[in-house]
Amino acid sequence: MINLNNLSPEDLLILTNILAVSFSEGKTAIEMDVLGNFFVGIGCLMLTMAAQKEYLNTLQEANNNNNNNNNNNDNNSTQPDANNSIGEDDIIG
Repeated sequence: MINLNNLSPEDLLILTNILAVSFSEGKTAIEMDVLGNFFVGIGCLMLTMAAQKEYLNTLQEANNNNNNNNNNNDNNSTQPDANNSIGEDDIIG
C-alpha cells in the first residue's frame, strides 16, 4: 500500500493519471462513465465526512478553550489580589 503522506503533489498527480488510464483500459465510454461516477461518489462522501469531522473538532476545541478560560477566571477570582492584601508594613486603624 502506498503511503499518501510521503507523495509530492506531482507524484500524486502521476499516480492518479496511471490509475485513471489503467481503470479505463478496455472499457466502453458508458462503463468509464459509470466507473468515474462511482469514484466521484466515493470522493464526495469522503469530503462530507472530512468536513463534518473538522467541524466537530473545531467545536470541541472551542469548548475546551471556553472551559479553560472559565477555569482561569475562577482561579483568579478565588485567589487574593496581591495589591489589595494587607501587608506587614500596613497600618490598620
